[in-house]
Amino acid sequence: MVSIDNIKQFIRLFLKKDFTAQLINEYIILFENYYEQYKGMKNESKDSEFLYTILEQTTLQINATMPQKYRLQLVIRLLIFEKYIFKYFQQQLAGNKSIHWVLQSVAENFKINPSDFLNCKSFINEKLFDISNKKDLLVFGSKKLFDTEFTFIEKENIGGQIYFLHIANVETILFYYKGSENLKLNHNLIFTDNIYILNKGTVISFENSAPIYFNDILKLFLTDNVPKISIRVNNLEYRYRNSKNGVHNLSVTFNTGQLVGIIGRSGVGKSTLLNLLNGSLKPDKGDVLINHINLYTETKNTEGLIGFIPQDDLLIEELTVYENLFLNSQLCLGELTKDEINEKVNNLLIDLDLFDIRDLKTGSPLNKFISGGQRKRLNIALELIREPWILLADEPTSGLSSSDADEIMKLLTEQAIKGKIVIINIHQPSSDNFKLFDEILVLDKEGYTVYFGNPVDSITYFNETTGRYINSSDHCDICGNINHESVFRIIEEKKIDEFGNSTNERKVSPEEWNRLFIEKNSKPEHQTYTNDDLPSVLFKKPGKFKQFIIFSKRNFLSKISNNQYIFLSVLVSPVLALILSLLCRSGVDPYNPDSGYIFAFNKNIHAYLFMSVIVALFIGLIISAEEIFKDRGILKRESFLKLDKKSYLLSKIGFLFFLSLIQTFLYVSIGNFILEIKEMFLIYWLVLFATSFFANILGLLISTVFNSVIVIYILVPILIVPQLLLSGVVVQYDQLNKNFVSQQYTPIIGDIMASRWAYEALMVAQFKNNPYQKSYFDIEMDESNVKFDLIFLIPVLSKTLNEIMQDSDHPENSERINKITLLKNGLKKIDYAGGFKNINQVNPNELTNEMITRTENYLKTAKTYYGKRLNNLSIDKDKITRALHKNIGDNKSFNEFKNKHYNVKLAEIVLNRTNLETYTVSENVILRKIEPIYQVPDSKSGRAQFYSSTKKIGRHTMNTLAFNIITLWIMTIIVSILLYLLFSKKPF
Repeated sequence: MVSIDNIKQFIRLFLKKDFTAQLINEYIILFENYYEQYKGMKNESKDSEFLYTILEQTTLQINATMPQKYRLQLVIRLLIFEKYIFKYFQQQLAGNKSIHWVLQSVAENFKINPSDFLNCKSFINEKLFDISNKKDLLVFGSKKLFDTEFTFIEKENIGGQIYFLHIANVETILFYYKGSENLKLNHNLIFTDNIYILNKGTVISFENSAPIYFNDILKLFLTDNVPKISIRVNNLEYRYRNSKNGVHNLSVTFNTGQLVGIIGRSGVGKSTLLNLLNGSLKPDKGDVLINHINLYTETKNTEGLIGFIPQDDLLIEELTVYENLFLNSQLCLGELTKDEINEKVNNLLIDLDLFDIRDLKTGSPLNKFISGGQRKRLNIALELIREPWILLADEPTSGLSSSDADEIMKLLTEQAIKGKIVIINIHQPSSDNFKLFDEILVLDKEGYTVYFGNPVDSITYFNETTGRYINSSDHCDICGNINHESVFRIIEEKKIDEFGNSTNERKVSPEEWNRLFIEKNSKPEHQTYTNDDLPSVLFKKPGKFKQFIIFSKRNFLSKISNNQYIFLSVLVSPVLALILSLLCRSGVDPYNPDSGYIFAFNKNIHAYLFMSVIVALFIGLIISAEEIFKDRGILKRESFLKLDKKSYLLSKIGFLFFLSLIQTFLYVSIGNFILEIKEMFLIYWLVLFATSFFANILGLLISTVFNSVIVIYILVPILIVPQLLLSGVVVQYDQLNKNFVSQQYTPIIGDIMASRWAYEALMVAQFKNNPYQKSYFDIEMDESNVKFDLIFLIPVLSKTLNEIMQDSDHPENSERINKITLLKNGLKKIDYAGGFKNINQVNPNELTNEMITRTENYLKTAKTYYGKRLNNLSIDKDKITRALHKNIGDNKSFNEFKNKHYNVKLAEIVLNRTNLETYTVSENVILRKIEPIYQVPDSKSGRAQFYSSTKKIGRHTMNTLAFNIITLWIMTIIVSILLYLLFSKKPF
């Protein structure tokens, strides 16, 4: 029988590589105590009872803290221990029964899959044909010795065979070696027939052959029937303008199933390289081939093949976890039905351990509803849902705890195992995560590539290149720990001066490291790639209209789930309407102060209308100014996916259209009700809505152009101030700087202000279209124009004609010429008898005495005609009044009707009653100043005096309300076109 000392010696050897000497001694003492208790048992029943109790207690404690993978590894070690006992135990029958029962009980209590237990037992005892699934076996050797169902990989110069067993349920690999060569596992000698567990980051090295890495073995088990993909980077060169930074002369190849890490100090070009690899940036020279397809010139063929996970958060904070992923999926999986997408989304949420939080809002990184690790997994899910074959991730573990970072790396590793090429830009990986990479690409200053290869070999490469010794803190052969910072420390090592002090000069420059890298990387084994056809992808963009619907739904859901936004958007307009209308509700009959509020005597209506325009502009700007800016990260991704920008933009515009419609509806409803503005609701609503929507588009424009939210909100008041100043209210147009003033029309600087068109439309419509004034307006307009011609224009022209006659002796006199021009321009304004027939002869050369006489007679006849016409208009006006009295009632009812609809102060403003100047002469033209609302404009291009009731376009005359609303929409369309052009070109 084997002695207890031999067993204790085996236990020491068994524990030596994992524990310190002190802990080993403690465990030996624990073993001795259990052995003494066991030895004291006299009969078999007590013996079994003791073992059962101890095993049950121990396994229960272990189950509470140890994951399944490590439970199986513990059982594997016990199986190895059993093999050792059988090797030395002579009386095997009793021992076999006892030890087998113990191991069987431990495996059952650990909930180990029975098939996994039997497979491990058969493999450890080298009974390979007893293993149930032969696909879980893999043999490396220089020559195949016999035909089996096992997968055989030929590898020269290894002096025997290496046998691997894959336990898929817990992703564990066992191996043993039978041969004569000196093999090493992480620089530790491998003994023939010993069983080893192959952990992530481990490497089996040979004397005369290339090493085998953990990831290589794992992928041989897991990547059956996976399409072959390679990314060939050929002489890639990119430099930022006026800088040496970028990417320099890079040539590498990435192949199917590789997990590649790009590491380097901050600012060396890691993110730039990812953007070159995903096609967002185009290189100055060189190309990237995916199989045989050029990434930059054949973009249609590579669409959907590449997934990119940027460092920035791409979640819409107001949406739930499920909504973020589902709506994103609808934009990427256009050929799937809603039910198919729903099933796919739920399955992915389950796989990523996010299903339990599917109904939680994602929130923002600062206002969290889910953890940082969950946010990052959801960001990754946005790409995984469309199953790209190439996955690029920019700093996926940035800002995460070590446990969350490990989860993310595990997730990305699983994608590589499935056959995808996964390339990660990573800043500070842990040792375990560092060893997960199949290859690492090390970038030095200015973007020079200095290493591309297995991470386990990286420190050895740099040490051997510089002739340094390997520090145990850099790479521990016992525990397998690798300090990736050692790579940077070696690369950036400084020269020492004669006094032993470090200088600022590096021992090896980035250019020199790059030269060494190019020499090493030019070897044939680094240039393997495939030219197979590209695999099919699930990604399929929906049609543009469907994209518009999805974008609109996403936008709507994000808004209605934001309580603060709903509160601000819905209540701000009625609250402001309430405040303004209550403050402006003032007006009583001066002859009857106790009569209460009367609309006719409210002196604040014009101020209310002006402030209504400003409120519409302000709210329209505020609700839209950040709309595009806050989506810039999402837009960058959607640009990468080549989704339709126009559909996105139209969804924003459509939402703001309906929101402004609701806001202005509420505003007008409350304001008009409190101020008792009757039967003007639709007009006010149309004008204020057009104004607010113009501001919406303007807000989207600044949201597109500027990249700072501070700048955007500083711009809002800057845009509002000119609307205040140049509206024609705060400063009258004829009081502006003379360089901007036009005596005949509103100045051009005023015509480009939306406030001018909106305010004028409201003022004119309120005066002209109210139920009282609309009965009189046309006849009063004729009356006003006849009065002006009769009382002012004809007398001025007659006087001018007399002065011209008196100056007939000086025909070349400039003053006389100006008077003739004034006369001619004045005659054009008189419409009697179709106008003056000989108007073209009114000039300095042809103005004879006969022509002067004709002109004089025309003016006299016109004066007589206008006098009669004025009398007729007065009679017609009286008829209208009598008709109204008949319909309305007595004088009291008539006055009440008038007071409800006609506002005295507003009429005073549009009739310019406060200005004593009835006309002025400017550039030999008589310009009317009184009652501008009744004056017919001369211009046929739409220009007119402020408060004009009509505008002319060519031969057509339009009422001001319609013209101004159309003008507001034309301004909106112009800004929309500018918005679209800038938005479509912006890369975000």
